[in-house]
Amino acid sequence: MTHKEMAEKIKTALGLDEEPIAAYYSDEKPEGAYEWNCTGGHFCTVTPQVAVRKGKPLAINGKTPGCGGTAFFLGWSKEMRPGFEEFLSHDAEGKGERYKKTPEIARAFIENREFVPANGQYCIFQRLIDVPEEITPEVVDFYADADGISGLVWLANYGRKEQAVIAPFTAGCGSLVSEPRAQMLKDEPKAVLGMFDPSARISVEKHLLSFAVPWKMFVEMLENLPGSFVEIEPWTKIRNR
Repeated sequence: MTHKEMAEKIKTALGLDEEPIAAYYSDEKPEGAYEWNCTGGHFCTVTPQVAVRKGKPLAINGKTPGCGGTAFFLGWSKEMRPGFEEFLSHDAEGKGERYKKTPEIARAFIENREFVPANGQYCIFQRLIDVPEEITPEVVDFYADADGISGLVWLANYGRKEQAVIAPFTAGCGSLVSEPRAQMLKDEPKAVLGMFDPSARISVEKHLLSFAVPWKMFVEMLENLPGSFVEIEPWTKIRNR
């Protein structure tokens, strides 16, 4: 089955509005890719995802990712920048994102993160239908509304005895890349429900969440479509409403 056939199969079965996005690493950029090559300032990796969803490949350069969080969550740096725990929480003057109650809690969170090294200079985001067949993506990302997310969650759990979806506290790029990449190393990987990070969420439409799966799990979900709930009511009504 080609990438295009895989994408069409799951889109049709679940009634998804958008093409699934593949994430993978390479030392070369796809033709026509926009290189997210930032040498100054701070930019969120999620911001240019809007263009990716419309068909413009994105290549994030690990040498100049434009964000210390991106360098960590996409696997180019094992260490967060100094003072990140205060940025994630707050400093003595109360300045910071205030996503963790105290810098100490934030520091513990950072130290307990599972780090998966990058496999190339560039992290590529590209619609699955446009990815060359010789490339096997590491992760497949979906942007979907409540109906689409419900279908993805139910399909992910269809063939599993244990819960198959997690919703971890992480950055936007963490939910798209690092968390599902950590899952891909497990015998039974889980899907990652995400885009809860307010700093990234501001770049995403209010009705959408992300749903990311390691490639192995994506294939599993496709194989589980025949005979599943997607063929009968109430899903057929939900899919078409």
